[in-house]
Amino acid sequence: MIKKIHHVGLAVRSTEVMAGFLEEVFGAKLIANYALETSEFLSRMVKAGDNAFELLEPRGKNGLIERFLNTRGEGIHHVSLEVDNLDELLKICEAKGMTVIGQRFIHPKSTHGVLIELVSTEESQGL
Repeated sequence: MIKKIHHVGLAVRSTEVMAGFLEEVFGAKLIANYALETSEFLSRMVKAGDNAFELLEPRGKNGLIERFLNTRGEGIHHVSLEVDNLDELLKICEAKGMTVIGQRFIHPKSTHGVLIELVSTEESQGL
């Protein structure tokens, strides 16, 4: 069911600083037309070869990413997997007693400590 790793999410203090680091050291490129900003975080995507990183910068106090950074520091926040049939896989996960968050994420308590995001093949187009 898993086709590939879609991206790795990194919690960072500054998307700009991390994107610059990844570009300077690894030749990665910030995807100019991708940015998602909520009241809790700013998300930017960086491509490095065939791989992608989602950079997550906190917005506001006590948001999801801010809490993560305060507890664990900068680093891997989640792994995103591209799957053929998202709805089917979510049903399987729920049937196995896994905790699904927001119809996309599987709680780390259900996955040996790793927050897993599921992305359908259709959603993955263009990245």
